[in-house]
Amino acid sequence: MNRRHPARSGPQAIRHQQLYILPTRYGFAYSIMVLTLLVGALNYQLNLGLLFAFLLIGIGQTVMFKSYANLLGLRLEVLPISAVFAGEHAAVLIRIENTKNISRSQLQVSCRHSPIAWLANLPPWETQDVTLRLSCPQRGLVTLPRLRLESTQPLALFCCWSYLNSPQSLWVYPAPEQNPPPPPSPIGRDPSIGPTLSNTNGQDEFNGLRLFQRGDAKHAIAWKHSAHGEQLLVKQFQSPAGQSIYFHWEDVRDLALEPALSRLCAWILAAHERDQDYGLELPNAHFAPASGAIHQQHCLMALAQFSPTQ
Repeated sequence: MNRRHPARSGPQAIRHQQLYILPTRYGFAYSIMVLTLLVGALNYQLNLGLLFAFLLIGIGQTVMFKSYANLLGLRLEVLPISAVFAGEHAAVLIRIENTKNISRSQLQVSCRHSPIAWLANLPPWETQDVTLRLSCPQRGLVTLPRLRLESTQPLALFCCWSYLNSPQSLWVYPAPEQNPPPPPSPIGRDPSIGPTLSNTNGQDEFNGLRLFQRGDAKHAIAWKHSAHGEQLLVKQFQSPAGQSIYFHWEDVRDLALEPALSRLCAWILAAHERDQDYGLELPNAHFAPASGAIHQQHCLMALAQFSPTQ
């Protein structure tokens, strides 16, 4: 199987040696019916019965070749997969390209522990995407399992299938804790003084009104104040400046492994939403305080692959 379907990135075309075909249960019933008709016609020397039996055999053979040709020559490609949290379903986008002047019908893509994704019809020389929902119950770096493309058309007498082996993998982050406790106090300030405030946009404290600008969110518009004038006004907030938070493993070590990682994940997501600098301190990794999507991704990847034995 690995020799016929090696793990390769990019588009993969289905060749003759990569196709498999077997009769379905309807196909087996059809074969038994034809065999019974043929034996009866030979026993009673019924020429009309022999003609009808050979006609059914020809129809079955034609259906077999049609089922085989329904998949032959298709080009498959797995597109990049976005990271998800444990317990969610990853959306695996598979691009199917029809490289021949024949229509393909009733294509289905599946893999273990996932629902089947259907593609009703693929016209000649066209490309369509089908989404497969992959269950991700555990955190870590998950390798995409071997995908199966199959079809029973036409007439559902034969099942023809092939496999798509992609080297792609996806990150499954720990599931964030619901309603976590407040994160530890920020470093770099005296708690008795209180936070210093800046004029950067945030969501902490109200800091007056300003004129509406293109791109402002509608929920930030001060409708009551705007009603007294001719211009739209937007609420402006201010956030604590110069605050950096460190999330230490010591803060959650009293919890079990998975709940501890879930709490750290929830704190990281909350800090990212506030656009606040934060750092992460694990027994095997250290991330200095920073912000942004790249920093968040690195921290969540460290949580996803964290092992207490490291």
